[in-house]
Amino acid sequence: MPYNHVLDADWVFAGAQPQPGQHHVMAKIMRYDEHEIERLYQENLSAARQLLASLPVAEGREPTTKGLNGWVYEQTICHCLSQEMKALGILPGIGEQVPLYGRVKIDLLVGRVAIEIKALGSFGDDAKKYSGYRTKVEQKGWVYCYLTRGETYRPYRLATEEAFGKERAFFLDIQGDWERFVKEVLKSYEGKP
Repeated sequence: MPYNHVLDADWVFAGAQPQPGQHHVMAKIMRYDEHEIERLYQENLSAARQLLASLPVAEGREPTTKGLNGWVYEQTICHCLSQEMKALGILPGIGEQVPLYGRVKIDLLVGRVAIEIKALGSFGDDAKKYSGYRTKVEQKGWVYCYLTRGETYRPYRLATEEAFGKERAFFLDIQGDWERFVKEVLKSYEGKP
């Protein structure tokens, strides 16, 4: 059963348009939180491993590749974000693995919001790489966000916040960051800076 949490009542404008002179404010009920997303991810990762192990060529061996973790996490985030937006009456066009330049791809593109998604956080010089990508993203008129399950190594967390901007770096090991992420995506999706 999805998590339900009432957000601040003034952050989203959805549904019927207000009449002139009226304020249209709508309370939003979050379908997911950090714990529900983690549960959904783990459940689907386990199912993916079992299904892949059931392939005749796998001979019952479960995959051990880290790529599967990342793919299942991206799909989990895509699903949860899509459901949050649909609950508001927004049917988002979500692109996956969208080319940025050369062989570089953005994990998700939601409207004009480019999102990097990491199941395991940053590694080494990732922040430096993302700073360069951010320039290319912004040249396209997009907004660049980063979302991860968590980042335990403080220098990497700080470097990521510097590369993306603290307001666009989201760590789902922090309670409330899913809600903050959804708000930021909606704000930027609607074309507001």
